Amino acid sequence: MRKIPTAILMSGSGSNARKIIEYNSKFLDIRLILSDNPASNYRSIARDFNIDQALNNIYRFYGVEPGKVSAAGRKRFRDKQKRLTFDALTDKILKGYDIELIAAAGYNWLLSPLLCNNYIIVNVHPGDLRVRDEAGKRKYIGLGWIPTAKALLNGEQSVYTTTHLVTAELDGGAIARVSAPVDVGTFENFDRRQLLPSGVTLKELIRDVNNNGGNEYGSALLYSRSKELQEKLKVVGDWREFPITMHQVADYMLQGRLHRDESGLIMVAGREAFDLFLTGGV
Repeated sequence: MRKIPTAILMSGSGSNARKIIEYNSKFLDIRLILSDNPASNYRSIARDFNIDQALNNIYRFYGVEPGKVSAAGRKRFRDKQKRLTFDALTDKILKGYDIELIAAAGYNWLLSPLLCNNYIIVNVHPGDLRVRDEAGKRKYIGLGWIPTAKALLNGEQSVYTTTHLVTAELDGGAIARVSAPVDVGTFENFDRRQLLPSGVTLKELIRDVNNNGGNEYGSALLYSRSKELQEKLKVVGDWREFPITMHQVADYMLQGRLHRDESGLIMVAGREAFDLFLTGGV
């Protein structure tokens, strides 16, 4: 039986990568683990499961030192044309393995259209992408702890993990599955008003955490609560829903139910990919 040639992109510990591999889907042929970060666990995971591994070092590419990225360095990362050049190197590696499906398993960078428009890519996101604001935009987008921070500040009683197809838009693309909820009330009672100091915006809090560890505005409490929720979401969300999503997406691809049409749109069951096209945990 044919399997779908698959690659895993990762930047850190690789816990999601391990769970996807350990699921042992009969529809996936995981040919490659590819990292952007030389300090990640990609080598050890590849060795443990006898899978090829490759590194496209984003820090060397941009000429910055890992863990010491200055404001000027962050500006370089936002250069879209330079990102296309970097992703072209990734694309060349992927093409060498005839990859069709990609798991963005803790990959820290927004992918350019070069990759998004040429592969089926699945991501897991630590927030509920079903929720939209007054303008109809997804409310809980962002990297890492930020979606759970937004949920806390908005008074949500539960948080969720979402798996989705990847587009060039941050946390865009059709929703595949949604995890079971993690109850915010599992923590001891606390006054949410203390999480966001008066007159301080979330953007300022994020900058404070990234640059000062949360000391300037006292945002360490928001950060720690959000990280706790994120860790809980890994268990019911990342480690459960992500492997199942990869399994089901590969099955859909093999059946011809999920593919790109001539214009590049991802089609599911004969129409443009739609939210919750897979049965999730809720």
